[in-house]
Amino acid sequence: MATHAKMNPENSQPPQSVSPAEIQQAIDRVMASKHFAHAPMKQKFLRLICDFHLAGRGAELNEYLIGREVFDRDNSYNPATDPIVRVGAHGVREKLERYYQKEGANDEIRIEIPIGNYEPTFVRVGQPQNSPVENAESSFALSAPVVSEQTIPEKPNLRRNYRLYVTVAAVSLLFAALLYSNFSLRQQLNQRQESLEMFQPVWSSFLNSSDPTLMVLSNPPVFRFLNSADPDPIVKKSFPIVTPQSTTIFDELPSKSIIRIIPNPRLALTTDTYTGIGEAIGIHRITDLFRTADKSVRLKQSRTVSAEDLQDQNVIALGSVWVNNWSSSLPAIEDFVYTDQVTVLNLNPRPGEEAEYRADFDPQSGKLIQDYALITVAPNLSNRDVVMVVAGLHSEGTAAAAEFITGKQYLPQFNQRLAQTAAGGKTPKFFQALLKVGVENGIPTYINLVTIHELQGKAR
Repeated sequence: MATHAKMNPENSQPPQSVSPAEIQQAIDRVMASKHFAHAPMKQKFLRLICDFHLAGRGAELNEYLIGREVFDRDNSYNPATDPIVRVGAHGVREKLERYYQKEGANDEIRIEIPIGNYEPTFVRVGQPQNSPVENAESSFALSAPVVSEQTIPEKPNLRRNYRLYVTVAAVSLLFAALLYSNFSLRQQLNQRQESLEMFQPVWSSFLNSSDPTLMVLSNPPVFRFLNSADPDPIVKKSFPIVTPQSTTIFDELPSKSIIRIIPNPRLALTTDTYTGIGEAIGIHRITDLFRTADKSVRLKQSRTVSAEDLQDQNVIALGSVWVNNWSSSLPAIEDFVYTDQVTVLNLNPRPGEEAEYRADFDPQSGKLIQDYALITVAPNLSNRDVVMVVAGLHSEGTAAAAEFITGKQYLPQFNQRLAQTAAGGKTPKFFQALLKVGVENGIPTYINLVTIHELQGKAR
């Protein structure tokens, strides 16, 4: 990832790149400061993320990796229940802020860790220049007449001049403030436009539409533990778990307090209570993208979606056919399809591609260690709008696919590969992208784009 500098609205000079040598010097200054010299864990945290950035591996940084490398967490570490990395990042950001307020106030290169990300940025701080308001004040001061004791006029004239000066100053300051406000607004609009351009052309059908996009959240049928608040009809439909099975199940739970809540465990079927963690993460990422574009999104549970919903608008479905039956209700002839064996079947293998892709599990623990996910963009039932399906073989794959299609670290590569898919370099409107996802303790650790197939959009 290329090192960059942020544009300062008060600095008319264009941003300059920061060399690796300058980055290393900036790191050394921070590490030697009083804020970090006696904070070994914060030093270790900052050193790790900076080393990954310098090695061009900044996109690999995530909570799980940092938890293992910096805080020595073991294989059972789960960032969802252990916030040590988020707390550590907050502490490092505070230390950096305090350092640059005093000791490092004159540093030319500053280290920043953006909120929501762990890859640092290195900002070249230019020499501050007068703001428009300050320039207006200076201009007024230069143009105001100098009044000496020998030339003091009579009191009535002095009062009139004083009122005139105050009026001119107020008008000048108001005009300067308006100019500055307009300049800041233009800067914000330009930054927003640059951000939206990164999401093109993958999201063009959705972001260019004046109508809100419908997002379909999976709510698959699952079995849950019966509790004392359940009514008799649900109790009658539940079934008990035999003692050997319940012992094994409870051994897997990190908190044994649930045993006190469920002394005699029984299972009951629910069809409208739960969704996948990956699907929930996907909603967060996609709605954040739409918020950036000032676009609205409507959300529906999959069980309440009708065929009419998939006919009259753009739709995004989260989750595969096993948790979201609308994921398979597309009119296009797809190259990749989900099978009853929870695999992805490649109906049109190309050189170097496999005929079938399946998840891998640890043979000892049975935990998922590698998943596959599909991003499918196809015409909707009316062939007028677009349906996007973001789904993994498992929930972890769905979370990774949502990150891949919304993350700034992945989109440039994705856009480039899309442009190479069709003849003439024209980006296909309809396609399927297959992703390979590494998983540790339920957390995606890497995402690789395996292949992209263009879809012709033919009706079934």
